Amino acid sequence: MVIRSRGLERLEPTFMTRIESPLVALNADCATVASDIRHWEGFGSLLAEGPVTDFKWEGDACSFKVAGGVGIHLERTSDGTATEGSVLTLATKAPTPVKFTLDVVLTPYGEGCTFKAGCDAELNPFTKMMVEPALEGLFGKMAEALQSRF
Repeated sequence: MVIRSRGLERLEPTFMTRIESPLVALNADCATVASDIRHWEGFGSLLAEGPVTDFKWEGDACSFKVAGGVGIHLERTSDGTATEGSVLTLATKAPTPVKFTLDVVLTPYGEGCTFKAGCDAELNPFTKMMVEPALEGLFGKMAEALQSRF
């Protein structure tokens, strides 16, 4: 638990919450899928399958809007060389209203690989009720889109 000061006297507790996509099997090797996801065009097309609009990128950062018009700004924190395991790691940056890190994990499985996206988010109980279903839905759509692509 993290206690954040929201003013001179008021403290608001936040808790780390793990939110994940379903684990899905893909008919492509990890290197192929990793190459697709690490490029912003591929990552953006996955997000577009869900409730995301206005996807933009520049350098190591991207931004988009989710349902309700909330802007999410992410910055790449991984070096982009991994072909399995955690192949893409992103962290929110200002002015994103909720702080979280996003990890995309690929694991070899038979002739292909498995995909799972997840995040660790700092959420208070009220925010959790609103944010958790939205992120679960977004990650689920990403998994479905990858499964239909590969």
